[in-house]
Amino acid sequence: MFIWNMIGFIKGEKMKFVTEDSIKINDAGMDGKILPDGLFRIFQEAAIKHSDSIGFTHRRYTEMNRLWMLHRLSYKLHSDINLYDVLKTETWSRGMQRFRGFRDFVLSRDGEPVCTASSVWLFIDTQKKRPAKVEPEVPEAYRPVNEMTNGTVIEDWQPSAPSESSGSFTIQTRLTDFDINAHMNNTVYPAYVFQAFTELNGAKKDFSEFCIEYSHELPYGTKEAVVKLEQQGSEYIFSVSDGTQTNAQGFFRV
Repeated sequence: MFIWNMIGFIKGEKMKFVTEDSIKINDAGMDGKILPDGLFRIFQEAAIKHSDSIGFTHRRYTEMNRLWMLHRLSYKLHSDINLYDVLKTETWSRGMQRFRGFRDFVLSRDGEPVCTASSVWLFIDTQKKRPAKVEPEVPEAYRPVNEMTNGTVIEDWQPSAPSESSGSFTIQTRLTDFDINAHMNNTVYPAYVFQAFTELNGAKKDFSEFCIEYSHELPYGTKEAVVKLEQQGSEYIFSVSDGTQTNAQGFFRV
């Protein structure tokens, strides 16, 4: 777990949120390097703490019948991240348009960036179960910073699916894979992809770049997830499904 123990803000008209802590033992693999789901937990916790700090807590969003659902996330590793490394995480809202929000992240060690990430979130009406227009007071509270980290426009990315003949691996879900919103937490998907890649290729390799789009939730009660993988040049294309529809897809590089 990436334990949060310090928060702060880069002051000014616009706002970046900052946390700092060390990588814990359950976020690293047997080789001591951070796991993909460990990175996702850092991103998730930083986003939650940022929202909490400005008053938009999970409770407040629940009372509004709203939630932010992660739609896309892309990260790049610029250096190895290891067990016990002390990282500073900066995150900020890059802006909001209609029912979408854009958030970026920079993880740094000793003042040098080791990982950057960009993400797209959907503002969901939890009663109607569909995207809802963002109320004006929401972006006003987050004070967006128009600054991108990865240099690519993730919202314009067009994902592709593996072919029918690609390798597949079935994973039994666990109760702990599901969160307070009664669906599989977004941090679990990269863990499944990482496990499938290791099983199908017979060796562990770190993901230097990872990009995912979530299209349909895997609800509580889902017993199995099927991961399909296919190498296309320097990239590996993947999908995660319940066996009847694609729930997420993306690519990674090693």
